[in-house]
Amino acid sequence: MKFGKSICVLNVGGTRYAFTREVIRDFPLRRVSRLHACASEKEVLELCDDYDRDRNEFFFDRHAQAFVFIMLYVRSGKLRFVPGVCELSFYTEMLYWGLESAHLDSCCQRRLDDRMSEIGLDGLSEEGARLPGDQPEKAAERAERAPPSGRARWLEQARRAFEEPNSSLAAQLLASVSVMFVIVSMVMLCASTLPDWDTA
Repeated sequence: MKFGKSICVLNVGGTRYAFTREVIRDFPLRRVSRLHACASEKEVLELCDDYDRDRNEFFFDRHAQAFVFIMLYVRSGKLRFVPGVCELSFYTEMLYWGLESAHLDSCCQRRLDDRMSEIGLDGLSEEGARLPGDQPEKAAERAERAPPSGRARWLEQARRAFEEPNSSLAAQLLASVSVMFVIVSMVMLCASTLPDWDTA
């Protein structure tokens, strides 16, 4: 960064965070770390919503509570959803800051996948959140994120049928049959301990 003071202030939805230039340069969020390489205010304004040269303050008109959880990820390395905030809204915030779904903890990753499949999205476009000047992804990376094949889709449906009984009618039938087998097994076990069982 060729301008401003040595302390940079990020103002996200009204909440302010102060960092040194060196911290900004090595920041794990792409959008923030790219501020360090900006040579003019025009380049800065491509990454943030407004810039105050006097206070060296970068304004981002984004969800402040979601950014608190993203900052917790920066500090602790664990990224989880904000309670009470829609998973898709939080995911949009993640994409804005340069994070991907792979950064989420596995439990939150499953929640996001389930939410996306509920509303018919196979995945929000992480390409659409690419920052100006980012390199387009390679074909190998694109192939890794391609929609699942028929076998993978079938395995996912089978997993949901066994783990989530309310996910479909087939899952409910499977759960009912499983419960019936357990009940019949319990009755047979109890009946086998009766003294008259041997003579019958």
